[in-house]
Amino acid sequence: MKVLFRMALRQTTGFVESLLRLIGLNWAAPDFSTLSRRQKTLAVNIPYRGSNGPLHLLIDSV
Repeated sequence: MKVLFRMALRQTTGFVESLLRLIGLNWAAPDFSTLSRRQKTLAVNIPYRGSNGPLHLLIDSV
């Protein structure tokens, strides 16, 4: 989430906590200190897939 949305680590923690609340899961998100330690050894590579044409975006609201 942090890399994908280019958020700071504390923002990512709050974002994940809010997502868990929204979907009704009573799970604890890792705290800032744990994430900070773990991100040092985690290599994330999100490939960029460019497009030559328009982007079609679908949004479904419930």
